[in-house]
Amino acid sequence: MSQLLLLMHFLLLTVLLAPVQRVAACSCMPMHPQSKFCHSDFVVVVRVKNITTKHSVGDYEIAYKVKINRVFKSNPKADVALMQNLLWTPSSDALCGVTLNVGETYVVDGRIFSGKPFISICGLSIRWAETTSRQRKGLRQLYQQGCGCNILYTHWRRKGAVLESSGGKRCLWESIPGPQVCQEKYGVCMADNTGGCSWAPSVPYKNCIKEYQRKRDQQRLREP
Repeated sequence: MSQLLLLMHFLLLTVLLAPVQRVAACSCMPMHPQSKFCHSDFVVVVRVKNITTKHSVGDYEIAYKVKINRVFKSNPKADVALMQNLLWTPSSDALCGVTLNVGETYVVDGRIFSGKPFISICGLSIRWAETTSRQRKGLRQLYQQGCGCNILYTHWRRKGAVLESSGGKRCLWESIPGPQVCQEKYGVCMADNTGGCSWAPSVPYKNCIKEYQRKRDQQRLREP
């Protein structure tokens, strides 16, 4: 029973701490990769070796046996928990379980519960080969430097009103058809010289926004 209560507590946290996705009965709140990094106990790059265990009351959990290639973030509890080279997750997509493919390499984040490292579909789980150079730099150092900032997921139509109400203190992550992808793949939210936070300038981010604006202009020209 205690394990089941622990699982439900974990699922509640993943719902509160994570991007809008819908997998069966699992739904997650929007969360930028930087925010996931900042709210996690650990962030690691792993190669999945196999699925080793079904465990707990009613087989609610599975464990991935992994090789940890790199640790971007950890704490003392995570250091101990990760020594087993196991990552635990709910056994069902409906319970926000993560599906990882054996033989592939991912960057994942997670939390420690009862000495075990848990990952969730609401957290960070990206194939390492699909991460951008800017995301990798964020994982190495920039995300940590920006953890004092708040990234707010915002409907693109409400950007102006939200920006005004926040007084420029937050980075706005704009929904599609806003530049959501650019901000997700290339955006790093950092403190600026005004006392607020803003998307840090970079060549990849600038180029992505420029291409986004070009496509939006073309789309507008095609509209009646």
